[in-house]
Amino acid sequence: MLAWIYQQFFSLYQFFRRYVPQGGHKYHRVENDIESGSEAGTDNYRKAIEANMRIEQLEKQLECVTKERFQLQENARDVGQLRKEKENAFKMFRDSQEKITALQKEKGDVTTRFQDSQEQINVLQKEKSDVLTRFQDCQEKINVLQKEKSDALTRLSEVMGSKLRDNNPAITDLNDPNRPMKLGDQFSELYENEWTDAYSELEDCKKFAEIEIIEILLKILREIYDTSLADVSQQLSGHRNTVHGLSDDEIEGFIKAVKDSIKTNASKYIPLLRKKITSESSSCKTVVQHRDCCLAYIEICVNLCYFVAVQDPPMVIDFKPGPIFDKQSWKEYTRSGTEVEYVVWPALYLYKAGPIMSKGVVQPKETN
Repeated sequence: MLAWIYQQFFSLYQFFRRYVPQGGHKYHRVENDIESGSEAGTDNYRKAIEANMRIEQLEKQLECVTKERFQLQENARDVGQLRKEKENAFKMFRDSQEKITALQKEKGDVTTRFQDSQEQINVLQKEKSDVLTRFQDCQEKINVLQKEKSDALTRLSEVMGSKLRDNNPAITDLNDPNRPMKLGDQFSELYENEWTDAYSELEDCKKFAEIEIIEILLKILREIYDTSLADVSQQLSGHRNTVHGLSDDEIEGFIKAVKDSIKTNASKYIPLLRKKITSESSSCKTVVQHRDCCLAYIEICVNLCYFVAVQDPPMVIDFKPGPIFDKQSWKEYTRSGTEVEYVVWPALYLYKAGPIMSKGVVQPKETN
């Protein structure tokens, strides 16, 4: 385009050199031709006008082309910048692609390691499950063995305790709620509670004097105690009769088992004994006579007296203190003194001439 424009300018330049003299008016020769009426001058003038118009067009085109050229140069610079940006973007893309590839490879490696770890975890979990199963089996075996050991120790303790307790009242079974020590406590509580209630009942209902009430309550206890001893003795005698003719050494184990059986079944037998003692046909006349007023006292007396009687050897309830007050085995009732006037409540011993388990109560004689 520029070459064509330059060619047109060159042609016009040649034209003007022909018709326009150097240093003269632009259209001097043409005007002369017009004034002279020359036909050739008219043509030249027209051609000059057309050339001038053509020059103006070419100048405009040249200006537009120049602007386009500048714009193209600007665009070329922008294109260069865009090419650089494209190259940078492409380089960044390649770098990112390489990083993605590296990350994908790393992901693959991590996935592989994860799968390997998962397999190891599964193996370890299976091993853990197997170990837990074996542990539970061992624990069950241990529990069984511990139970067997406990049962064996219990049986051994019972056997050894039984052997130690045979005819040895100083050693008692601590698991027995009716062992001598407990019976001693219950015997004291009987005097403090039920004896006091029965005393008040007899005093209010029957209008007995103090000494009469004490004698009645003491006699009730004595009748029940004697009956309990006789009952246990009768049971033992019946079993002895079954092995009559054998030596004591031969029947020793059998008699020991009989005594243990009587003691073991005491709580089941006591209700029957209580009914027997309080019946109209009972030999315990004082009990029968006052059973309505003293029923609670009578029931506790039967319970205690029978457990006293089934001990091996039997415990002893002492209703006869010596004439001189013995503070080791007896307590004073309402007054003090050195000589005993009468018994208020008996003493309880572990066995005959044995240690005191519950002190009795006596009323000393009045001193002047």
